[in-house]
Amino acid sequence: MVNQLSEYTHQIYYEKEKVIYLNKAGREYIGSDKEVTKSMQIGHYLLRNDVYIHFDCPYDWKNEYTLEVEEAPSRKVDGIIFGDQMKVNNKKKVVADALFTRNGYTHIIEIDNQLNMTDNRKKVQSYAEIIPLVRKNFESTPIIYFFTTTEARKTKLSAWLRERSLRAEVKLYDEIK
Repeated sequence: MVNQLSEYTHQIYYEKEKVIYLNKAGREYIGSDKEVTKSMQIGHYLLRNDVYIHFDCPYDWKNEYTLEVEEAPSRKVDGIIFGDQMKVNNKKKVVADALFTRNGYTHIIEIDNQLNMTDNRKKVQSYAEIIPLVRKNFESTPIIYFFTTTEARKTKLSAWLRERSLRAEVKLYDEIK
């Protein structure tokens, strides 16, 4: 069956598995303008797809979802000077790998297969700062799910999330396959 679609697809191998995606002719055939190309992030994308399937393919799943809020100005001013003007920097944002809702709860997905742990710690801190500010935009406190590769990474992520009192779960990829 897949061979019959070869004129519409590209095929590559990633960790001994065949990955198939649409080429230009395939995108034109189905009327899509979203171009997918071979990327260094392919492992990340495939793991995100596994998580999507794990959650039974939510209808409102959004990849690379940006949570952003603008804080009210405070006495302390964080700003950037451009020539003779100063721009106040009072926005906070974090980009989740994915986000969806189910049963009135917002689920935030983080895929941890490439970030070093310092970056993961910063991401957890960003969530700790932004979740209280965006909570009013959701029906309830969002649940953050980190999916990671090793028990050691799971332990560290769990501790950091607990320290910041974030509603979260950390799972290994092996637990969802």
